[in-house]
Amino acid sequence: MQITNSAKQVDYYPLTSAGKGFVRRVTWHPGAETEMVTFATITKSDMVYDVNQYIANGAEVTDFNLEAYQGSDYSPMAC
Repeated sequence: MQITNSAKQVDYYPLTSAGKGFVRRVTWHPGAETEMVTFATITKSDMVYDVNQYIANGAEVTDFNLEAYQGSDYSPMAC
């Protein structure tokens, strides 16, 4: 899922097809010269809470991410 508001774009990518966890990719000021990207691995309940909060504060759902994140700029830490 992709959510956009005036300051950032938030993408949620599933970790597996079961949808038990997600990669959250936040792009601050997308398209600007000062664009910054952050990543986090979150649970499904955290994702649902985040999405509900963004929508309640006026953000719009702009796309759906159905595949796992494939970018080379993110690699999760191992415990």
